[in-house]
Amino acid sequence: MAYLLSPRGPVRFTYRVRHEAFFSKTLGKEKDCFLILPEMEGNQGKFPLLVLLHGYNFYRNGWKSRVCNPERHNELTCKWGEEHYHWLLLEDIALIHQAMTDPSNASYGELEANLRERFEELRDHGGLLQDDYSPAEIARSIVRDNLNPNGSPSDPFTPIYPMALFLPDGDNSFYADENEGRLLFPPTASRKSCDHFHFDECFKYSLIPYRYMKPGALGQYETYIVALIRFLRTSSPYGDHLMAEVPVGIAGISMGGLGAMNLGLKHRPLFGPISSQSGLLDIEIVTDKLMLKMVMPEFIEVFGRLKPLMPYFQSSLDAEHLRKNNPIKRVQALGITSLPPWMYFDYGANEGYEIIMGGNQNLEWVLHTGSHKIHPQAFNGKAGHNYRFWRSRTANVLRHHSRFFKGCLGLCGKNRLQ
Repeated sequence: MAYLLSPRGPVRFTYRVRHEAFFSKTLGKEKDCFLILPEMEGNQGKFPLLVLLHGYNFYRNGWKSRVCNPERHNELTCKWGEEHYHWLLLEDIALIHQAMTDPSNASYGELEANLRERFEELRDHGGLLQDDYSPAEIARSIVRDNLNPNGSPSDPFTPIYPMALFLPDGDNSFYADENEGRLLFPPTASRKSCDHFHFDECFKYSLIPYRYMKPGALGQYETYIVALIRFLRTSSPYGDHLMAEVPVGIAGISMGGLGAMNLGLKHRPLFGPISSQSGLLDIEIVTDKLMLKMVMPEFIEVFGRLKPLMPYFQSSLDAEHLRKNNPIKRVQALGITSLPPWMYFDYGANEGYEIIMGGNQNLEWVLHTGSHKIHPQAFNGKAGHNYRFWRSRTANVLRHHSRFFKGCLGLCGKNRLQ
C-alpha cells in the first residue's frame, strides 16, 4: 500500500492510485473507495470503467483468529483500506493492469519479464507478504501457466485496452439490498469515513467466541453501488477521464463474484462485461443456517432475518429474496442458454466450500458449457479459495473485459496499442 500510494525512494514504475471518500445518502454515511487510472503519456484521455468488487472479509471479523481486537481492526480498516485488500494489495491489480497495457511488451515472454521486474520492485519496497511466491514465480503463474498456457514466450502479445479501475467498499453486504431495508447495527455517520470497531456495537452474533460483525455493515447496498457508479461517471471530478458511452465492466471475487453477476445481470443498460472468480453464484443452495451463523451471519440478515440471541434455527431465510438475487435465476429469466461472450467465470479445484463449487457447477449446467474449474498449478495457491489463486487468473479477467471494450469501441485492429 505504501509503495502503491506513495513510493519511497527511487522507483521505476508508478501507479495512479487515488483514494476518495463519498457520502452515500442511501446508507447515510461516508464510504471510501479507490480509483486506479492508467499511466498514459501525458496522463490524458478517457477510459472505459471496470468495477472490482471485493470478497467477504477475511480479517475484520477475526477470520482464522487474526483480528480480535479493535486496534488491529482499525489499522486494517482505516489505515490500510481492508475493504480493498484483495484487489489492491494481494491481487496487485494496478501492477498487472499497467504491465498488460504497456505497448513495449510485444510478446508473452516480454510481458512475463516485465511483470517479474514490477514484482521485484514491489518486493523491495515491502509490498509482498513474507510467505508469498517469488516475483519470477508470480509472473510465470500469471503468464505462462494461465494467460498463455499452451503457447511459447515468443508468441505475440497484444496489450489490453487501458481501463480505469474502481474499487468500492461493499462491506459484508453481498452487494444486495437488505430484505427489510434496515441496518443491523447502529449507523456510523457521525464518525470518521471508515467504520471503526466498537465492542459495544459489535455484539456476538456469531456462535464462535470473539468473532464480531462490522457495525453498520448492512443496508441498501445494491442501490448504493449502482448510485455510486453513476455518480462517478457523471458528477465526480473523475468523470472527464471516463467513457460515458461505453457500458461499465464489473468483476468480483468470492462474495464479489456474486455481486458482479447479480448487479451485472440486473442492470444491463449500465453494465456490459461481467466476470466472477470463485463467486457465490447460486445462493439458493446456501441453506445451512448453523454454518451461516458461525461463519457468515450477515448472509442471514441480508437474505432473511437473523435472531442474534436465539438458537440458529430460529433465524430464517427469505426464499423470494434469495431467488431475486440469485445469478442462476437471473440467467434463466433472461433466457441465456449458452455462455455469452461478455460473461466470464472460473473457480478452483480446491475451493474448500461446497457452496462455491456447487454454484459454479450449476451455472455450467444452465449455460451448457464445459468445466471452468482451474486445477492446481505450481504457483497458483493450489487452486484454493485464496489470493494466490485469484491473482494467477487476474490477467485472464482483465483480458476478458478488454476484449469487450475493444469490440464495443470498434477498435479491434485499429487500436494504437496493437
